Amino acid sequence: MSDTPKGGLWARVLGMSSEEEEKAPAQAAGNATDEAPLSSKETEMKVDNLAVELEDARDEAESVVAMPDAAEDISEAPTEVLRGPPPEEAKPPSPPDVPEEIEPAPPAMPQACPGCGAARKPAATFCDDCGLMFSMNSAPVAAAGNTNATPVPAASRVPTMANVRIKDRYEVRDLLSERDNVCRYRGLDHGSTPPKPVVVVWAAQAGGGDPVFEDLPVASVDEEEILPGFDDAPTVKMAMPVAAVGDEAWPSLAWEKAVLGKVKHPSLPAVLDFFQENNFEFLILEAPQGRALWDAWDDDDADAARRYGWLTQIAQAMHALQQAGALLEAIRPELVVVGANKQALIADVSELLPLPLPPSPPIKATHYTAPELILNPHQADARAGLYSFGAMLYSLEYLHHSLEDKDFERQFVPLQITERYPDVHPFFLRLVNKTFVRDPNTRFPSDEAQKTDPSGFGELIRTLEVARRSFDNVRLEISSWTTTGMVRTGNEDAFAFLHGVESRQDDLHEYALVLLCDGMGGYEAGEVAAAMAIAEMRRFLLQQPQFSGLAGKDPPPTLFEPKVYQDLVLAALRAANKEVYTQSRTPGGKGKRGMGCTAECVYIDPRNLVVGHVGDSRTYHLTQGRLIQLTRDQTLVNRLVELGQLSADEAENHPRKNELQQAVGGQPDVAPGIYHARLRRGDWVLVCSDGLTNHVPSSDLEKMLTRETAYSAEEAARRLLNLANLRGATDNATLVVIRAT
Repeated sequence: MSDTPKGGLWARVLGMSSEEEEKAPAQAAGNATDEAPLSSKETEMKVDNLAVELEDARDEAESVVAMPDAAEDISEAPTEVLRGPPPEEAKPPSPPDVPEEIEPAPPAMPQACPGCGAARKPAATFCDDCGLMFSMNSAPVAAAGNTNATPVPAASRVPTMANVRIKDRYEVRDLLSERDNVCRYRGLDHGSTPPKPVVVVWAAQAGGGDPVFEDLPVASVDEEEILPGFDDAPTVKMAMPVAAVGDEAWPSLAWEKAVLGKVKHPSLPAVLDFFQENNFEFLILEAPQGRALWDAWDDDDADAARRYGWLTQIAQAMHALQQAGALLEAIRPELVVVGANKQALIADVSELLPLPLPPSPPIKATHYTAPELILNPHQADARAGLYSFGAMLYSLEYLHHSLEDKDFERQFVPLQITERYPDVHPFFLRLVNKTFVRDPNTRFPSDEAQKTDPSGFGELIRTLEVARRSFDNVRLEISSWTTTGMVRTGNEDAFAFLHGVESRQDDLHEYALVLLCDGMGGYEAGEVAAAMAIAEMRRFLLQQPQFSGLAGKDPPPTLFEPKVYQDLVLAALRAANKEVYTQSRTPGGKGKRGMGCTAECVYIDPRNLVVGHVGDSRTYHLTQGRLIQLTRDQTLVNRLVELGQLSADEAENHPRKNELQQAVGGQPDVAPGIYHARLRRGDWVLVCSDGLTNHVPSSDLEKMLTRETAYSAEEAARRLLNLANLRGATDNATLVVIRAT
C-alpha cells in the first residue's frame, strides 16, 4: 500500500481523478504536469480549503466509525474500520511556496446556558449553576461515562429506503426514526387487501459484512435514485456487552422480536414477520392506529374511568415488558394512541432497552427519561419506568403540554403542583409524588408492597384502578335554610337532608338525600301534608339496600346505575302521595280533607344527580357556568306556555300562575317527573320552594351562584335567602344548596 493516501479527501482537495491519484506524487515532485502551475493566490485558496476539510475530518473521526470505501474491494474490507486522522507521513506533498505546517482552526466558542449564561460543559445535561435541563436540540447529551448518549446521527448516515419493496410484499416508505444503527420506516403490507399499515424495522445482519442495497427490489421506477451509495451507509457500532432474552442477545432485531413475542400485550405492537434478506434483518411490526392520546385525553366525553383506564393499560404493558427483561427508556404522550376499541396502544417501541442495563447503553435523554438512566445507568432498575410514567401523567393531567425546561424547579425535580393549585386532588398528588421524583427510593413500591413487587408497577396499577373508579367523584358541601318571609305568619314548608360519608381502604363513599315540600296555600293543613310527605319518603327510601349507608348500615359495595335510583325515587313519591291522600280522607286521621303539598325528592352521589318532582317547587343545576332548571313546573300556566298559548313574560303576571295540575295528596295517583344529570367538580345544585323563585328569577340565581363560587354553600344559601327577604318574600321560602367540590 502506498504511503500516500488514495481517494477521498485528498483527491477532492487536489482536484485529482481516481486515475491520476497514483501519478500525483511523481508529478508533484518533478513538477511535470500539462496544466499551468498554481498561482500564489490559487495555492492559498487550496491550502485554506485543505485546512477546513482536515479539521472536519478530525472532528468526524472522533465519533464516527466508517464503512470501507466504495472504491475498495468489499469482500476484503473488515466489517469494522475505525476512521481516524491520516498519519503524518501520509500528507500530500506541499505545492511550491506553500508552508509545510498549517495552523489549526481556532477552537469552537463554548456554549452558554440559556438560563443563567454560565459556561456550558460539552457533555452536560444540566447547568451546574442554575440546574436548567438543556434541550436535546441544543447540543449533544452524554451521561457521565456514557459515550453512547448522543443525538440521532445525521440524516446523511441513514439509509433512504423509500419506495423499496422487500420480500415482494412489504413496501417501505418514509423514515420514522433511527437509533443505534436500527432504522424504522412506515410501511404497507401488500399481503392483505387493502394494504395494511406496518412498521418496517431494518438493521444490518450481524456479521454479514456490508449491506447490499442494490439487490433490494424497488416499488416504483419513477425515482432516479432510490438507494444511497456506501458513503451514506449507517455507522457500525463497536461491540457491546449483550443482554439476552432466551437465546437472543441484545442489541439485535431478534432480541426485540423475542421480547415482544414473549409479552404479547394488547397495548404493544404485535410481531408480524421476521426474516433476513440481502445482508439485512427485517422485523415487521403492527402499526397501531388511533387517536393521539393528547386528543383523546381532552375529549369532552373522556372521564376518569376512560383516562385512567388507558393509563392502567399502559402501565400493565410496561410491567409486562419488565417481566420479559426489557425497559422503555421513556413513555411519553406522543408515543401513545387510543384505538377504536378504546385500547391504549404504545405506537413506538424504538427505545426498548434490556434489563439489567449493560454499560453505556444508548440513551436519548429526554425530559421524560429517569435521571439514573442518564447519570448512573449501571444503577438503574425497573423503577426507571415509574419516573417516565409519572412524567407522562404530570403532562396530561396538570400541564396539558409536553414537558419543557420551565416545568422543572431544578435538575430532575418538577415544579410542585401545590404551588399553583393548593387544593389539587390529594389522590393525584400522591400518584405524581410516588413516580415523578428524582430519588428512585421514594417512588413506588411502598413498604409492604416492596416484598412482593420491587418494580413498583404492581402497586402503581392498583392505585390507577382506584383512580379510575373514584377520581371523578365529587365531594358534597351542603347547606339549608328556610324563612317564613315578610308577609306570612306561619311556615308551611318542610325539608330534610341526609348526608353520609364513609371511607374504607381506598374507596370513599359519599351520598345525600334531599327532601323538600311546600304545603299548598289556600288548603287546610298544608304544613301537616308537607311534614307527612317528608316522613313517608324518608321511611320508604331508607328501607332500600341502595340507601343503607344513610340509614347507619354498611354502604353498598358499589354505586348503582342511575336508573335504579330513578325508579326508587318515583316509588317514594307515589308512597308519599298515597299516605297523604289516605290520611286526608280517613275519619279521625292526622290531617284534614283536601290537604296537599309539592315535593322534591333529590338523590346525589359522587357522580349523579337524580330528581323526582311533583308541583312547582324547583331543582336547578349550575354546570360549566350555565344554570339549568331540571324540573318542569306542573301548573296550568306553565302548560299554556309549553303549548305556546302564553309567553314567559305573560305567565309571570298571570292570576292563575300558582294553580297546580298535580300535588302530593291531591289525587289517589300521581305521575311525578323524573330527571337525571351528571355532576362535575365546581357544579352547584339548588333545591327550593316557589317562595324563592317568585322573587329571585333564574337569571339572578345564575349570577349569584356563579359569583359565589369562591364561597361556601352556607354563604351562598344565606345570601340567596336574604335576597328573597329584601325583595318582599310574600311566601315562605326554603332552599337547600349543594356545592360539588
